[in-house]
Amino acid sequence: MFKFIGKIIILALIAGILFFALSFWKGGDPFRWFGSKSKEAGIIIKEKSEDLGKEADKIQEKTSDLKDATKKVTKGIQQTGEAIQDITGYKKEKEEK
Repeated sequence: MFKFIGKIIILALIAGILFFALSFWKGGDPFRWFGSKSKEAGIIIKEKSEDLGKEADKIQEKTSDLKDATKKVTKGIQQTGEAIQDITGYKKEKEEK
């Protein structure tokens, strides 16, 4: 546990030293560059997530249509089976036993 805390402290010190070194050497340009690239990446991520969301909606619509069709087919098969049982008298024989 102490080794982990020590490593975090060392990383924080290194990050602080790098910040001050970049600040003295190049000023705020590296930080502005990072911020602009982060902003561009955020815009791209937002656009791609919208595209993915649209695709997911299409898939959901297709699966819901498929579920509805499956329910209709299942209901039709059950009704057909009941009609066949009524015609053949199988249902009455089963109830009598």
